[in-house]
Amino acid sequence: MEIYAKIIGSDVLWLSNYLFGFILLYAIWTNPWRDLWSNTPQFSAMMGLALWLSALWFFPVGVREGLKLHPIGATLCFLMFGWQTAVLMLSTILFATLQYHDTNLIAMGFIGLLMIILPILVSRLVLKLFYRYGKPNYFAFVLFNGYFCGALSMLVVALVNAWIVMSYGNYSRFTMENVYFNYIPIICTAEFALTGAFISGFAAFLPDAVTHFNKDVYFVKRPPG
Repeated sequence: MEIYAKIIGSDVLWLSNYLFGFILLYAIWTNPWRDLWSNTPQFSAMMGLALWLSALWFFPVGVREGLKLHPIGATLCFLMFGWQTAVLMLSTILFATLQYHDTNLIAMGFIGLLMIILPILVSRLVLKLFYRYGKPNYFAFVLFNGYFCGALSMLVVALVNAWIVMSYGNYSRFTMENVYFNYIPIICTAEFALTGAFISGFAAFLPDAVTHFNKDVYFVKRPPG
């Protein structure tokens, strides 16, 4: 992640920090804290997912700086906790990751916009499209918002990151094709599987822990218990 502090101009980095900071403050101000504290299954899920995602963020896969990939979990966190909690949770993980890798914190806003805000925006758009055109049942929700959207959000982040790195001329097209683009389907498949598996499990067995899943709407017949 250190590459962004090196290739992006300081003006862009500071502007990104201001924008990302404003989003964080707005998330803190509007987050439904009382609902989060009172929802024990959701709070427990948040703690568990925070630890699991931290491990994925701390140890990305790749051999070149700026071309390392890892599952983000933004779609999963958005569906589980809403955009405010997702932003705050992933931002905390991002800060810890930057500290762990001794990365210049001036790039945090830029990285946060790319790896947190962008996939959450994609997830919100997909969810709105599902609300308007999708079929209101459990399987449609999981397939469209979990599996499909997880892969889509990862793909968007990977392609935007590739465009940024290539625009600043750090890596040749040959390098990008051999050490980056060839691995995008793999990381998208990982995000597809992990997001879909977690959201399908939580929606089936702990539906109250999933903010954007209404069991009275998506279960035609409520499961026992």
